[in-house]
Amino acid sequence: MSDGDASSDLALQAAWQAAFTLETWYFIARGAGDQVTPLAFETPEGGIIAVFTSKDRGLDFGLSIGLPEEEAGFQLAVPRTECVEWLLQFVEDGVSAAVLDPGTADAAVILAALPHLEQLALAASDEGGRDESESDAGESDDAESPPGDGTT
Repeated sequence: MSDGDASSDLALQAAWQAAFTLETWYFIARGAGDQVTPLAFETPEGGIIAVFTSKDRGLDFGLSIGLPEEEAGFQLAVPRTECVEWLLQFVEDGVSAAVLDPGTADAAVILAALPHLEQLALAASDEGGRDESESDAGESDDAESPPGDGTT
């Protein structure tokens, strides 16, 4: 409604748009074996999954909320192209939103809106060229396995 709300909405959209140019998204893993899930927080509106644009941001956030370093560093590296579909599976478990880089960007979005944000971001990157879409992609080399692998 106010100019502040509009600029906040633009900042949220820009943060997610940048995230959709990455090859990999990171999640602090919770659980063990085949029960590994991404870190989520409970709110009255439902769970919120924490999404990170780099392993370092995930580690820093995990440490800031009091996780031991080995737990904060146990992360899932999921190919960005699989993330939206994967995250939508958690709606059945009561997860309603995702927050991008909590503690820094804090760009929260309802999970049901992620496919639309993805389409907007990919359309914008097609229009704007692809020279920046390749940057920040090299961080996945030593990342943990994608979800379902159960590595600890």
